[in-house]
Amino acid sequence: MALLFPNEATARKWAGALETRLRRAPLEQFLLSRALKLAKVGAAQASDNLTRATVFFVESGLQTYFKGRDHGMATSQVAIVGHCACIVSRAAAAAIREPTTWRIPALVSAALLLSPWIGRNAAASGSAASVQDFANRLQHFSMTDDKPLSDRVTVAVIHNDYTQLSGVAEMIAERLATTIDTTRFHGGPVKGR
Repeated sequence: MALLFPNEATARKWAGALETRLRRAPLEQFLLSRALKLAKVGAAQASDNLTRATVFFVESGLQTYFKGRDHGMATSQVAIVGHCACIVSRAAAAAIREPTTWRIPALVSAALLLSPWIGRNAAASGSAASVQDFANRLQHFSMTDDKPLSDRVTVAVIHNDYTQLSGVAEMIAERLATTIDTTRFHGGPVKGR
């Protein structure tokens, strides 16, 4: 019997793949425990899984906010949804120690969340504006107002904690409730659930 040892390049690749898999395991467990499909292995796997988690978190907040209400989303709430998607995406990315991967999931998830309310083109534009605004705020302003929501998302992902998930939904609903804009879009995916 002979033992085969991989060459140095192969051993580094395997070690890196194992480290990446272990880092991403909490996010994957979070998604699986909520019956959400995992992304296929590949270059976009982390981004796709972060998008799924972000949509799940923010949609939970939308459902909490619209429960018992029969009106549509206010125009000022569009920016709130986009901003929440950025916070959640960034926190979930930090939870799996891939903090630089938040932008694309935030962009995609905000567009997915907003498109049933305002249409695809407006959702894409609103999503891009939200991500750009959030990135500018990260560079130039304190994000202390966003820290409690961010911390809850991180704990919810790392510990797969339902209580923290409920807290995130409540915090997003509270942000949506602060709007005073009366111009509303009718319809939407959350109304009537």
